[in-house]
Amino acid sequence: MQTKVIYIAGPMTGKPDFNRAAFSLAAVRLSAQGAIPLNPAILPDGLYQADYMRICLAMLQCADGIYLLDGWQDSVGACAEVALAKKLGLTLRFQATQAAMRGRPDA
Repeated sequence: MQTKVIYIAGPMTGKPDFNRAAFSLAAVRLSAQGAIPLNPAILPDGLYQADYMRICLAMLQCADGIYLLDGWQDSVGACAEVALAKKLGLTLRFQATQAAMRGRPDA
């Protein structure tokens, strides 16, 4: 079976340290499940928002699925990523849904 490449999406703008802790934790957990996580939170500070989106949309196009962190729907960038993921037919996974199914605070 081929390893799944999963892009992580979620809110960053306006969050402390751009929500890097949540993205990093998701990347670790996805790796532990055998996936290859694509983590946009590792990008360097200082680029323009449009540049981040260009890079992230390219990363997303290399993925088999998208993992959506809690609060993704409040992020303009994450909503754009979800729209593209749907157009590409990628699998959508949700942090809150998985956590609720397992009865844990995170998946």
